[in-house]
Amino acid sequence: MQESENYLYYVISHIFYKKEYTKMVIVNLQLKIKTEKRDEFLEWFKAQLPDTRNYDGCSELSLCTLAAEPAAVDVISKWESQEKYDTYLAWREEEGTLTTLGSFVSEDPVFRFLTVEQKF
Repeated sequence: MQESENYLYYVISHIFYKKEYTKMVIVNLQLKIKTEKRDEFLEWFKAQLPDTRNYDGCSELSLCTLAAEPAAVDVISKWESQEKYDTYLAWREEEGTLTTLGSFVSEDPVFRFLTVEQKF
């Protein structure tokens, strides 16, 4: 490959990756669950996960627990864009999931939005 072809390849790759990945967001929802409701919460929440995973824009979803702190539950999801996640969250609020979630938590949920700058 000539130097000019290498540069062109670099530019095209950069544009592709930038377009492809900079809008993607990883959402880390951090929850503290009431100890006495943990098992009930996990059963209820696991039933909600298929609808989330199948929602337009969601490409990955994980429910994570911390052995050292049983009340801590994190939900980590990957979304095509912040807008698609916002649409999803509005739907969850409208259909009542967020109200039900509120009955299980001991603290306000923490939302962390991470923008994917580059993916390897």
